[in-house]
Amino acid sequence: MACRKFRRDENNRFKTLARLANQRLHELMEADEMKKKKNRNKRKFRSKPVFEIPDDFVDWEVEYEEQQEQEEEEEEYSDRKGSAAKRRKSSSNNNSPKKKKESSGEGLSSSQPPPRPLPEEFKEVIRRLAQGGKRVSEEKLVIEKGLFKTDLAKGNNRLSIPFTQVLDHTFLTDEETHFLTTRDGNNKMNFKEVTIIEPSLELEKVKLCRWDMNKANGKNTSSNYVLNGAWSNVAQRNHLEPDDVVQLWSFRIDQELHLALVKIPHNENN
Repeated sequence: MACRKFRRDENNRFKTLARLANQRLHELMEADEMKKKKNRNKRKFRSKPVFEIPDDFVDWEVEYEEQQEQEEEEEEYSDRKGSAAKRRKSSSNNNSPKKKKESSGEGLSSSQPPPRPLPEEFKEVIRRLAQGGKRVSEEKLVIEKGLFKTDLAKGNNRLSIPFTQVLDHTFLTDEETHFLTTRDGNNKMNFKEVTIIEPSLELEKVKLCRWDMNKANGKNTSSNYVLNGAWSNVAQRNHLEPDDVVQLWSFRIDQELHLALVKIPHNENN
C-alpha cells in the first residue's frame, strides 16, 4: 500500500516537472520566434524605402542637364559665329571691293572661308587602312567646332555634334540615319560603332549616337549626334582642352563608315 502511494507521488512529481519543463520550453521558443520576427522587420524596414523612386528619375535629371548644356553651347556658338561674321564684314568693307557671293557646301555660309583640308598624315593612315584593294570614298568634313567643358567632362563622356553645326549631313546614309532613331530590345537608342583616327593618329572604336531632347519651351527639339563609348580615352590621350578647335571628318572604306578627329593648332585658330 505504502509502495503504491510512493510510486503515485513520484509519478505526480514527474508529471509536474515535465509540465513545467514543457511550459518553459514553449516560453523560450516563443521568445526566440519573437526575436527573429523583430530582426526580420528591422531588415525589411531598412531595405525598403518609405517611397519608391521612379526608374526614369535619373534619366530625366541627366536629360535636363544635357539640355541646359546644349542650349548654352548653341548660344555660345551663335555668339562666336556672329562676332566672326562682323569682323569679316568690317575687314571686307575696309580693305577690299565687294565680290559676288559664291555658292558653298551644305552648312557653310558664303561669307566663311573654305575649311582647312584634311592633313596629309591622316590621308596616309587612310591609305594604310585601305591596303589590299579596298575602296575608299571621298573625305567629308562633318563639323569644325571649339570644345566645351561639357565635351571633356569625364562624367559626361561625350562629344556633342549639334545638328545646327553639321556641315554635311550626307556623311550618314539614309539607312544609318534611320537606324540611329530606333531603339533596341531593351528600349535603348541604337548606336553605330565606328573606327576613329585620333589626333595622335592612333585608332579607337567609339559609339555614334543620336540624342533628341525637348527644349525648355516644350515646343522645339534639340537634336545632336554624339560620340561616346571610348570618347573620354580619346580626349585624355590627346590632351584635349576647352576652347581647342577640332575637325571631325568622315570617310568610308568598302562602304564602312570611319571618322577622323583633327586638332587644329592654336596658331591657326583665326
